[in-house]
Amino acid sequence: MKFYRIGLLMLSSSAFAGELEFNRDIRPILSENCFQCHGPDSHKREAELRLDTREGALEMDSIVPGAPDHSEIMVRITSNDPDEIMPPRGSHLALTKEQIATLEQWIKEGAEYQGHWGFEAPVSVSQESLHEVIDLAIQDRLKDEGLTPSEMAGPETLIRRLSLDLRGLPPKPEEIDAFLTDKSPDAWESLVDRMLASPQTAERLALDWLDAARYSDTNGYSIDDHRDMWGWRDWVIHAFMENKPYDEFLTEQLAGDLIPDATPQQVMATGFLRNSMNTHEGGIIPEEYRVAYLADKVDTVSSTFMGLTMKCAQCHDHKYDPISQKDYYRFYAFFDSATEHGLGAKNGNTGPAIEVESPLHEVAGVEESLKQRVGRLEQLRAEAQKVDTPLNKHFVKEIGIELEILENQLKNSNTTSVMVMDSPGTRVTRILNRGEYDKPGEEVTAGVPEIFPQLPGDGPVNRLALAEWFLDEQHPLTARVAVNRYWQLIFGTGLVRTPEDFGSQGEWPSHPELLDALAVRFRESGWDVRALLKEIVMSDTYRQCSDIPEKGLDIDPQNRLLARGARVRLQAELVRDNALSISGLLNPQLGGPSVYPEQPDGLWRQISHFGYGSFTAQAYYPDEGSKTQRRSMYTFWKRTAPPPSLAIFDAPTRETCTVRRMATNTPLQALVLLNDPQYLKAARALAKRMSAEGGESTEKRIAYAFRLATARLPNSTESGILLSMHEREKKRFTQHPNKAADLLLSDDASPDLAALTVVASTILNLNETLTRQ
Repeated sequence: MKFYRIGLLMLSSSAFAGELEFNRDIRPILSENCFQCHGPDSHKREAELRLDTREGALEMDSIVPGAPDHSEIMVRITSNDPDEIMPPRGSHLALTKEQIATLEQWIKEGAEYQGHWGFEAPVSVSQESLHEVIDLAIQDRLKDEGLTPSEMAGPETLIRRLSLDLRGLPPKPEEIDAFLTDKSPDAWESLVDRMLASPQTAERLALDWLDAARYSDTNGYSIDDHRDMWGWRDWVIHAFMENKPYDEFLTEQLAGDLIPDATPQQVMATGFLRNSMNTHEGGIIPEEYRVAYLADKVDTVSSTFMGLTMKCAQCHDHKYDPISQKDYYRFYAFFDSATEHGLGAKNGNTGPAIEVESPLHEVAGVEESLKQRVGRLEQLRAEAQKVDTPLNKHFVKEIGIELEILENQLKNSNTTSVMVMDSPGTRVTRILNRGEYDKPGEEVTAGVPEIFPQLPGDGPVNRLALAEWFLDEQHPLTARVAVNRYWQLIFGTGLVRTPEDFGSQGEWPSHPELLDALAVRFRESGWDVRALLKEIVMSDTYRQCSDIPEKGLDIDPQNRLLARGARVRLQAELVRDNALSISGLLNPQLGGPSVYPEQPDGLWRQISHFGYGSFTAQAYYPDEGSKTQRRSMYTFWKRTAPPPSLAIFDAPTRETCTVRRMATNTPLQALVLLNDPQYLKAARALAKRMSAEGGESTEKRIAYAFRLATARLPNSTESGILLSMHEREKKRFTQHPNKAADLLLSDDASPDLAALTVVASTILNLNETLTRQ
């Protein structure tokens, strides 16, 4: 029986009963166990043996095609001699029996090599519509595995799934009713089109881009003070609202300043590259930090657009992928000519920066938002001045600095400052020995890794040329990486489960031909993101129910083959946004400056620099009213102390580029949902909504809240449990009115409303509420 790797699993496969394939079956074994010492890095290569190329592997009879018994590699990996066995005992690596058998069989079959699949241009010849291509690819693979697709999910599940995936919010009851009563053959397509066109979908799509672009409202490092980049965030939301083609989206963020007759909005887009951390700490060496900022740009661009770990080549040749240190610094040179101050970050923005109008200024309510923030800070300053303590004196000073920034913004509230790229001239770029800023070596000019097709055209070799190179039809990675991330957004996991690494250490695609078909069609569509998403959600694969058949669980526990609908916990921001939406508290305002919802008092002060200078963002001053109930993507993001209720649900720090969040399940998450003031406020609001809109009886009110959260009515068992809870809690609050008063923050607290609040909190905490089914 043959084995192939899917993620961390070794799954039996009847699909590949023929010859082994190097990329799928062999490269992962060699990369994991051998390439570190016998791979592309010539400086660290042991025994002059290279196993990442056939020519190198055939030398010294390391591999003798057709003769595993005469191949030195087989002798070494099966040896019992601790001085001879490979990988060496000290490496903490070891081949499994299955891997050894696979290598032996491969050598018997002739030990054929392939170029890495990710470094060859995608090809597709399919003529069907894209959603049909998706279904055929998934169903063919399921058939090979002896599996069958699941039934279509019910309409309530489907509309909720679509709403969460595209808008990041649950559907409203009236939307559910309209969909249930629409019996037309194009009901699903019409629903998809409406949701794709909504501003909330633009926000949802922008959210993941903020992770990749390491968006933050602070500079990072130890002082981690305030900066203004929310205008760039507005640009991203607006780009998705107008369905800006991905080629333009990429080009403007990489090189908007270099586009002939560039508009302020195109220049503004280059804030993508300026989102990296900045420092102004005393005693630093500016050149050391300038190099660090540029290295961050290389990592962000290569991870986001190519899915490659190029940063591994900053200090030496890449140990797994054919990227040399010279390749790295040639790529680095594209960014080296721009103005980048190693020292000089300040409260606000570090130049070069432009004053620019937000593309969302008509809907963002910028002036009103700024005025509300000014009023809140003036209120807090007045409170601090009432008690004369050293700490309060510093708060007064801190607030004064914040107010100065805000008042400058209010002078022209339709414009904001955004840090951008420029190209003032040329700079000599040199390879840095071991990646150290003070050890320059060979001079290099801007260019791309040799493994790829080279730059097109004869024009200037700059970031604009780099953007054109990314979009060339022969580029093997740009389209693949993009469609893989959109697949990940919809299904929870990409066709390549390692979106950050399409190289030798990354995962073999679960459906390689499908990945290529999506990539080719995406490019041929004019890089149309909405069209791509529509085809994915129009597929039968997407609309399967998520119930887990026993056979499917045994064969494919992680659902990589998609014999059922994906079931994933909502990501951090969406957990909070859903609670706000279900409770009726959600403020739908689009764009504008970041806001400050409640968080534990004093959290920022534990890492702040009081007494060391006049730095902003050292203490947290929460907003009040509806501003605190905006979507979580607008929450002020401090790198050294991200919003705690979001961090507990695995939101990243955004100190560096993140294209895949890890999902954990911890007791702290339950404690947040039960006790965080934001979630208690949502539970109180939902209880009031149940009373006002749910009907006359407790049973109807509970059913109404349950449907708001899950898009369906509770069954008799679920309804009975919640009714019993209400009766029990109402009795308790009647006996202890002080507990009702504490829960509802009111001296005149109704035991019935308090009991409904407990029920509401339970509904908000249901697994089904927190999960995209």
